[in-house]
Amino acid sequence: MQITSPHSNMIALFDNEESSGGPRRRLRGALSRVGFGLIGFAGLVFGALPIFAARRLLYPVTHEPPPYTEEGLIDVPVRPERVEFMARDGKPLSGWFVPAPDGTPKPWSCVVLIYGYGGYKEQMHEYAKMVHEGGFATLMFDMRGAGLRRREPVTLGYKERWDLMDAVRYIQTRSDVDPNRIGAFGLSMGGAVAIMAAAEEPGIKAIVTDSAYADITDMIKPGIVVFLGKLALPFAPLIVRYAETMMGIRAHEIRPEKAASKLGERPLFVIHGLDDALTHPQSAYKIYQAATGPKELWLLPECGHGCAPSVAPAEYKRRINEFFSRWL
Repeated sequence: MQITSPHSNMIALFDNEESSGGPRRRLRGALSRVGFGLIGFAGLVFGALPIFAARRLLYPVTHEPPPYTEEGLIDVPVRPERVEFMARDGKPLSGWFVPAPDGTPKPWSCVVLIYGYGGYKEQMHEYAKMVHEGGFATLMFDMRGAGLRRREPVTLGYKERWDLMDAVRYIQTRSDVDPNRIGAFGLSMGGAVAIMAAAEEPGIKAIVTDSAYADITDMIKPGIVVFLGKLALPFAPLIVRYAETMMGIRAHEIRPEKAASKLGERPLFVIHGLDDALTHPQSAYKIYQAATGPKELWLLPECGHGCAPSVAPAEYKRRINEFFSRWL
């Protein structure tokens, strides 16, 4: 007589499932691996990639500019001077001071030049030559994110405005410059910096902007496309959030349009190309309309971002120098 264990049927059942369920187990394992892979990929896409993109936006200067000498910097008959001054955070900023033309009575009027996003001081040498020929001394200097402070993040104008204010205060200490005749000329982000700094620094007596944005939030999508590519566009909200965290500020705080309304009676000259694909020409209208003092608006047809010196070089030089001559 064969004795059957009360558990024998259950054991047989499991044995049958083991023998017939191998493909199912392998399928479940494969699906689990795919699931974990998708989770990891999602973490990469929604975590690491937006962080990388935010860092790429805030650290655009990845190499040192070529070395410049006093003789090779700018084609003018005066010798530029290397200068260094302290910012309010105790860190140094460096620049080039270009004296006014020979024979210009001291103390001189001075125009501080501010480059655009991802730039550095030497990129403004042609603008320095232009205003030098108009009879002015000039200062080109590196803000945070370039030069001596290349390893610091760019803050899209918010903290750079403090660097410009410190540059103006340095200029005011020079015996060869009239502290009451200092102007600022900014290109692109530099224009935004000039307006925001002037709203807080009364020592800036006249402002010229070329291709400046009125509100950084209007620049987010076109900026991401230009500097990161269209594939990054769906992640714009995450990129902005990470960038805000890295900068320690919110994007809505960067509003040159609002700053323009605080210039009082100081004059503002707004230049913008009507074919600007990066900064919409509407920014120029907003900035111009916000200003309450003497103001000029020059919109150039068939002109892209920062291209006015190439589209109308003679008029560009004449109008800017006439503006500063009138107000400084």
